[in-house]
Amino acid sequence: MGNGDFYVHAVEKIYASRQDLYESALDLIADGIALLKRDGGIVYVNEALRRLAAGGNEIRIERNMIEFACPDLRSRFAQALGAVERVHDPDAAFPVTDFAVPRQDGQPPYTVSVRSLSRGGNDADHPDAAAMLLVHDPLQQSAAAARMLRELYGLTNAEAQLVQALSTGMTAVAYADSRQISITTVYTHLRRTREKTGWKSVAELTRRFHELNVSLRAS
Repeated sequence: MGNGDFYVHAVEKIYASRQDLYESALDLIADGIALLKRDGGIVYVNEALRRLAAGGNEIRIERNMIEFACPDLRSRFAQALGAVERVHDPDAAFPVTDFAVPRQDGQPPYTVSVRSLSRGGNDADHPDAAAMLLVHDPLQQSAAAARMLRELYGLTNAEAQLVQALSTGMTAVAYADSRQISITTVYTHLRRTREKTGWKSVAELTRRFHELNVSLRAS
């Protein structure tokens, strides 16, 4: 079961709950989530997606709608919403509704999923919700683990951010370019990180970081 299907299942299990409890549960999730009408209008947006839309250029919230900066992504999103309209039609072909949203700074892309809510239109709290938009941000999801690195090993913000970036597969050179710092500075952060943690290689660093990673947002 993929992330999108998992969250749809969770959303539908919570649908019988009161609205405040339901929305509080969605706000704890590190991934951005929006409940949408059939026409794409926003019914609800959790805190993670609000922060992402406010701080980035690739995905925005405008006129109570989700907007993508790239025309190709806007087209894919429109196709996904069209698939929601046809979800109960047995003869309709269901297109792929998962797509990547590249970042302008070259860091790991967001992953966007659109899923139909099979009970959309029957919930007393969100009667218009027909689809769920899930935006997975690999950098945001690992923010809690980066905070734990700072607390457990005394890493600086710069050192923890480097570990976070390397854990996504980004190279040291690409990280230096994205941060507009020298590769020497990156290697200095890496050396100090190894000294503080005792981890000997980037592979071990990445593995240990993923062990610390959690699915809830950083408080």
